[in-house]
Amino acid sequence: MAKLIILHLLILSIPFILMSLFYIISGRSKALRDIPEVYGYKLLILGLSISIIIFYLNPILSGVSRDNNYTPPYIEDGKIVSGNVNEN
Repeated sequence: MAKLIILHLLILSIPFILMSLFYIISGRSKALRDIPEVYGYKLLILGLSISIIIFYLNPILSGVSRDNNYTPPYIEDGKIVSGNVNEN
């Protein structure tokens, strides 16, 4: 779960990173502080949109069939056994 949250936080920050790289390459590195004020909400919405799209497309494009049986995580002899998908 932590990996998924970190992944989506990185995806959320991609527009900010790309805009910063654009400013650095174009020679406007002193204007980097103005990016959140000028483009903050637009970049945030763009990052959230990319994250949501990837979140919904991942199960569709992962190739896992919906007909498979899912076994949720369970406890056996005091140990947690992770869940898995049993293919038919």
